Amino acid sequence: MSEELSRWYRGRLMGGPFRPFDLGECHALEREIGLPLPPAYRSFLEAAGGRRLEYSVHLPACEPEPFHSFNDLYQLGRDGAGEYGWSTLLGEYRRSRDGWLAENVSLTGLLPIARNGGSDTLFLDLNPATHGQLHAFVHAIAWPGYVGNHVFTKVADNFDAYLDGLFIDPEMAEDAWADVADSDPSDLWRRTVEEWLNRELPNWRTEAWAVAP
Repeated sequence: MSEELSRWYRGRLMGGPFRPFDLGECHALEREIGLPLPPAYRSFLEAAGGRRLEYSVHLPACEPEPFHSFNDLYQLGRDGAGEYGWSTLLGEYRRSRDGWLAENVSLTGLLPIARNGGSDTLFLDLNPATHGQLHAFVHAIAWPGYVGNHVFTKVADNFDAYLDGLFIDPEMAEDAWADVADSDPSDLWRRTVEEWLNRELPNWRTEAWAVAP
């Protein structure tokens, strides 16, 4: 597993840990599902395959809470214990076949590939007619200003389109900078966060939270 802190892929910052692409594990995943991975997603696994993607996506079907982040990426292969555990693609695929969600949403041909802290899940569609599309399941939260009903919605036509549509929302940017603002300017992760913000939010240094007191 790579010790790298970050990598860039299609202009998006990926956080580690990173693992090398394992063709055997890819074949094992496809064999169990019975369907091939789309080229765009497979290219991502081959070139990046990181664990974190700290961006948001706009989901109109989730109004009044349309911005969601699926920042915890599942990884190809086994976990540190040598098992298909949590946050592994094959392990999450197996777990998704049982339980409440499978009873309420047709998950045929859908591979879970990411989640967020609220257990909302991003799925990759492997069905022939819709091969490569991404969908999301977002849980309802019984509180004003949040999604009032469970939502299952299309997110993007393919994985590259999904990456292209990601953005940094203001709260995410503020939190990321707060984590590194007191670090030495030469700190590698601070410099990475600065590059991330410079690319995505060119005027971020004019924000009140970015100005030193």
